[in-house]
Amino acid sequence: MIRKSLTHASILLLAALCLTAQVTTTSVSGTVTDTTSAVMPNVVVTATNLETNFTRTATTDLSGQYLIQFLPVGKYSIEAKSPGFRSFIQSGVVIDVAARVRVDAVLQVGATSENVVVQGDAPLVNTTDAQIGRTIQNLEIVQMPLVNRDVYSLLNLTPGVEMNATANTVGFRQTTVAINGSGDGGAGSVAYYLDGGANMTGLRNTGNATPNADAIQEFRVITNGYGAEFGRFTAGVVDVVTKSGTNQFHGSLFEFLRNDAMNAKG
Repeated sequence: MIRKSLTHASILLLAALCLTAQVTTTSVSGTVTDTTSAVMPNVVVTATNLETNFTRTATTDLSGQYLIQFLPVGKYSIEAKSPGFRSFIQSGVVIDVAARVRVDAVLQVGATSENVVVQGDAPLVNTTDAQIGRTIQNLEIVQMPLVNRDVYSLLNLTPGVEMNATANTVGFRQTTVAINGSGDGGAGSVAYYLDGGANMTGLRNTGNATPNADAIQEFRVITNGYGAEFGRFTAGVVDVVTKSGTNQFHGSLFEFLRNDAMNAKG
């Protein structure tokens, strides 16, 4: 009985680790067909990050479908190769945090050394799951005005989301978010994540502060239909991902001054 209990506990822990890993990564899926619309099994599909050269590979099943999981956010090139057919390459596919991307490929008869290159992003309409939300892109973080350089001030850009940053009764800063009219009931109803880990205060489950805005790659606000990996709070999810670097050396320099000399008196 003790051995069986330990086995069950190990399975639960491994399952929890798998679910947590999906918070910072996403997946790309699709169907590979030929020019007659016949599905093609055993096609090798490779996703390559254009900024880091990170790659993951999958093979289509008997129905011509493939699934590449655990892809970090970034811009990718999707390549499908099969003997006797020209390689299909779609470049410039943007993969956002917690968003499942679909890229379908059509292979033409020809030499493997010949390529059919498609430039463009994946379809904007999500047909993979029922998730509803919005991704705040890095360009918005860089160019939009940020109160106190807090990226959470951009939460209001998502329809149905209302953000309020205050201090709690013991003086700690907290971020309270209402999604589609949700209340927190004194204990919070929105889940906050930072690079896959919970980023909430232990007092009322409100949002902790995020790193400097220059360190944030993007974040996604999921307002409805989120998967089981997020299934802890009822109102929604705020999922923040920091930058992981590229093959090119770069940095940033900024000055932040909030002058109160011209503020009105209380």
